[in-house]
Amino acid sequence: MSSEPIAGAIGTPASEIDIDVSLVHSLLTAQHPDLAHLPLHSVDAGWDNAMFRLGDQLCVRLPRRKIAAPLIEHEQTWLPQLPTLPIPIPIPYRLGHPGQGYPWKWSILPWIAGVAADQ
Repeated sequence: MSSEPIAGAIGTPASEIDIDVSLVHSLLTAQHPDLAHLPLHSVDAGWDNAMFRLGDQLCVRLPRRKIAAPLIEHEQTWLPQLPTLPIPIPIPYRLGHPGQGYPWKWSILPWIAGVAADQ
């Protein structure tokens, strides 16, 4: 893991930590071993989070920058309070904690199929 910022796409802030399939698999193995056997691949990274598809029905979302770490905690607290909205809500399925060299909380969420807002 690098503490050096990783260059991002034009206009996207650099990541403060290298998040790859190997790290995510390591986190899953340590904290959610019953899910670690599922296929895992990188989906995308935005300003604040990296996303990985986990099997057919889940995704893993991890903050890329320290400033985004509290946002994951807010999502973990508040998204479960919104299940009556008429749109799919990615209510956290499992919670992840710092470990394996990764410094922040992270989430495993249901995969909600769709198109990115910028598409």
